[in-house]
Amino acid sequence: MIISMKDYPHDEFFKYLFSLMPVAQAFLVEFLPDDLLSCFDLDTLVSDETAYITPELAAMYSDKVFRCKLQPVRGKPFAVAIAFLLEHKSFAPQYPHFQLNEYRQRIWSSLVANRQRPIAVLPIVLYHGRSKWTKRILPSYFGPLPASLRPYIGDFDYYLVDLSQLSDERLLSLRLGFLGYGLLTMKHSQDKKYLESQMKVIFEQGEAFLKTDEGRTFVETLFVYYTRITDLNEQVLKEKIISTMTHDMQSLTLSTYDRAIAKGKLEGKLEGKLEGKLEQSILFAKKLVT
Repeated sequence: MIISMKDYPHDEFFKYLFSLMPVAQAFLVEFLPDDLLSCFDLDTLVSDETAYITPELAAMYSDKVFRCKLQPVRGKPFAVAIAFLLEHKSFAPQYPHFQLNEYRQRIWSSLVANRQRPIAVLPIVLYHGRSKWTKRILPSYFGPLPASLRPYIGDFDYYLVDLSQLSDERLLSLRLGFLGYGLLTMKHSQDKKYLESQMKVIFEQGEAFLKTDEGRTFVETLFVYYTRITDLNEQVLKEKIISTMTHDMQSLTLSTYDRAIAKGKLEGKLEGKLEGKLEQSILFAKKLVT
């Protein structure tokens, strides 16, 4: 299985990684504070495949939404939406609440339009830029406000996981290897020198993952993501594979790489043919007009 990552490698890898239910559950267990985590019945966590991202929001975030039951409140197990949002930019946005509020509103509008009861939404932002993300509260955007006006401004919070503030050791210690190695690679996705020098570290558990189909798919997908963000030339990459990996890993990654290259060349040829046909059509249309 080869995951296509033509122009949006972070988006595609993020969506693949969090499509794995054990990864989503492990992320919540590892990163949410105990008082917040205790609100959820993670055994009821299910994926919500509804598209909530608009083209405007897509420039800021990729998303993966789950629904989950809360621990019973007054005997009633209310539901909640947990939205994982990957921040695209290498720097933190100035007013993240505005985009997140628009995103929450789209979830609520969708529910109401389908005659469903609105549910609480927990936005979780996964940030993999280099600079630290400094959180602010929403009312601070507007400067000093009279106390009587503040209730009309409103406020809400989001949960932030800033990979730039987590050590490599912390990520590698995560109990679920898929999550740890996936986040480690995302953390350093803008540091090609690190990725080139640490290929052995990133794939050191790869051989253990090959024992299951799911693990094999993870290694293949992680490797395709790695090749997209490092942009190493074919010869250098193959030399690194041979010098840093075990025989079984060499076989998998070399075949994965060759198939990805072949697929890319095929897509390039098809795109070229389509562009050529489009140009011919435009020329033909111009002749008809003149």
